[in-house]
Amino acid sequence: MAFNNRIFYACQAVAICKTGHTPAAGLGANAAMMKGVQSVGITSNFTLDQAFELGQIEIYENSEEIADIEVTIEKVIDGGKLLYGAACGNSIKTDMVAAGKGRADIYLGIFTDADSTTAGDAPLQVVMCSGMYVSSVSYTYPSDGNATESVSFVGNDKFWADNTAGVVPNPRTSFGSPASGFDGTDTPPSGLVRRSDVDISSCVVPVAVLSQAETNTGRSGGKHIVSMSASTDFGRESIMELGKFGPYHRYAGFPVEVTSEFEVTATSGDMVNVSGSAPNLHATGEQITLKDDAGTVINLGAKNKLSSVSYSGGDTGGGNATVTYSYSTFNKFDIDGGGTYW
Repeated sequence: MAFNNRIFYACQAVAICKTGHTPAAGLGANAAMMKGVQSVGITSNFTLDQAFELGQIEIYENSEEIADIEVTIEKVIDGGKLLYGAACGNSIKTDMVAAGKGRADIYLGIFTDADSTTAGDAPLQVVMCSGMYVSSVSYTYPSDGNATESVSFVGNDKFWADNTAGVVPNPRTSFGSPASGFDGTDTPPSGLVRRSDVDISSCVVPVAVLSQAETNTGRSGGKHIVSMSASTDFGRESIMELGKFGPYHRYAGFPVEVTSEFEVTATSGDMVNVSGSAPNLHATGEQITLKDDAGTVINLGAKNKLSSVSYSGGDTGGGNATVTYSYSTFNKFDIDGGGTYW
């Protein structure tokens, strides 16, 4: 077996497949090589349960509980398939509950460090994380840098190369060499989303976020929004049963909170009044919909309420004052973009 001197970005590729499918079976709706990936991390945590007994200091037994696997992937928003959609299918566009049931197999292929692309190469090693559930999802639009999507997955199965003992297909054979798309000519389908690619005038954001300027012109709307983000955490819990080592399901802990945050350059304070003798917030909540030029639409529904507002900065160090508005809702996190999924 050949070995690398090191592993760096040009000799790695990530594929996400609907559980039960493989990248080598064809990169259709059920399997996708993820483009624009910036980083991937895999953590394995082994849980030990100790038992002691009266009469001796030595441990009686150190039992192994089920291991937890966590995979975190970040990609730029570029008009290509989103990580969340590749893992959970088209249900991410309309139904958070259905999306929460989606399971995916995640492959990380490691190729030779002697080539400048992975095109046409068979991977030296492949790790397959099987039956993974989406744990958390976040989208971030900064004024400095690229817009990004970050997704964390949780599961209990991870297999390297041939070490599968017949439990799952050989990951290396399953992966094949579908990374031929990375041949040195790959470009973002829509271009990377940066600050000028966010049309604030077509987004729907709460009234307080728009309070820092009176003008309403251009794509920025003259509202001085520095950054915005939307995220959720499914809060996965395992259901165990007698007679079986592993869980038979890791369910999403509904109700699931969905949060969004807007940082704005302050021009006139935070403009949020607070009374201790009467309710302060919008009675039913406010609509939040974020859009970009890559076709991404993030719909958080119409029941978002302000959870905190923070005014800071403008100190003697010379920085500008900013206001951060944080909003909260539940069970509404519809994401459209990146094409068609399974």
